[in-house]
Amino acid sequence: MIKRRLIDELKARQADLYALCSRLVQIPSENPPGDTTKLAAFIRDYLVSRGIEPEWHEPMAGRPNLVARVGSGGPRVVLAGHLDEFPAGQGWTRPPFSGAVEDGRIWGRGAGDMKAGLAVALTIASLIRGMGVSLRGTLTLAFASDEETGGAWGTQWLLANVPAVHGEACLIGESSGTWSAGIGEKGVLWLRLRAAGISGHAAYRQGTSAIASLHAALRALDRLHGRRGKPNASVAQVMSRQRQAAERWWGPGTGRLAGRLAVSVGTLAGGGQVNLIPESAMAEVDLRVPPGLTTARIEKEARRLIRQAARGSVEVEVFNHCEPYVTPPDSRLVSLVRDNARQENNRQVLPVVRLGYTDGRFFRRAGIPTVVYGPAVHNMGGPDESIETADLLEVALVHAGAVLDMLVPGGRR
Repeated sequence: MIKRRLIDELKARQADLYALCSRLVQIPSENPPGDTTKLAAFIRDYLVSRGIEPEWHEPMAGRPNLVARVGSGGPRVVLAGHLDEFPAGQGWTRPPFSGAVEDGRIWGRGAGDMKAGLAVALTIASLIRGMGVSLRGTLTLAFASDEETGGAWGTQWLLANVPAVHGEACLIGESSGTWSAGIGEKGVLWLRLRAAGISGHAAYRQGTSAIASLHAALRALDRLHGRRGKPNASVAQVMSRQRQAAERWWGPGTGRLAGRLAVSVGTLAGGGQVNLIPESAMAEVDLRVPPGLTTARIEKEARRLIRQAARGSVEVEVFNHCEPYVTPPDSRLVSLVRDNARQENNRQVLPVVRLGYTDGRFFRRAGIPTVVYGPAVHNMGGPDESIETADLLEVALVHAGAVLDMLVPGGRR
């Protein structure tokens, strides 16, 4: 049986999977600055050495995207991932790019976000090729740069310009935790607010404070916080079921966030010196939009509230937006991920709507059923980032099982 043989081979070679993840961690790809050339070159050479010829697409200098295919025709399954990672930052107790495999973990920046997912995809494609598995369709690897800074030159560009990255299903090994399968994500709306005033001497209260106008606008905008969406029944049921688990795995207070709008001021600047009334001020606001609401509706309401509160002295600019796309929870890909987690790992996986976003939003926007399933990440974005090797193997077994179920005739036997 083809599937069983490949799964057994993957288990037998788990040390190779860990070593590959470790090697990927050892190649910095921090964004900013965003240059992923060295990592992309390593992956290209890795694939070529295993008989897989990748395509190199570089629409922005220093930020290449790689696309590779095994098999041909349909159906088409995409294993997607991103090459860039957060900057290492300070405070590490071991070198941030050590890739050390110690204490049952793989340590280093990007270990979970998301070099683990890259290692899984590369290992599965290599095993399929190396074992001569005959596919009844195409397995596509789509590795993009620019995910951490919006994806304009990464996955968005690939979907717009490379037909091969479109398929009937997309599986992403982004950090999630093996208890959850991300079938959707809250939408995002980023607003830049600019306030204009009239400068004057603070002692004489001559002038109009831009900061005061901006403060009024931000207070008004905060009234949107907590607004509920009205998703369809199946999505509402998913979010209801995930509440208790979210409190346990994501932290206190997160249980209801999937269904409520969240407002957060991310940057704030204004004024020139302490004894002058400020003539300008700026703020950037992050709004996470739950299923059942649209960014257009929230933008319209935000503009109305700001206009009323600041009396026309604050301009509003949208500099990032994406809708809250959700893959139907009864789709085949969701079922396969859950089935394989149960069969291979004795794991009950819960479909969830994620609070943060991934490149999965672009695949869903293109009409491609997408699931995010990856290891839990300890200290993601902070010092001493790590993943557990047991999680990495669990994820690899689930991805491999789902791919074979879709692409090998009789693969589920």
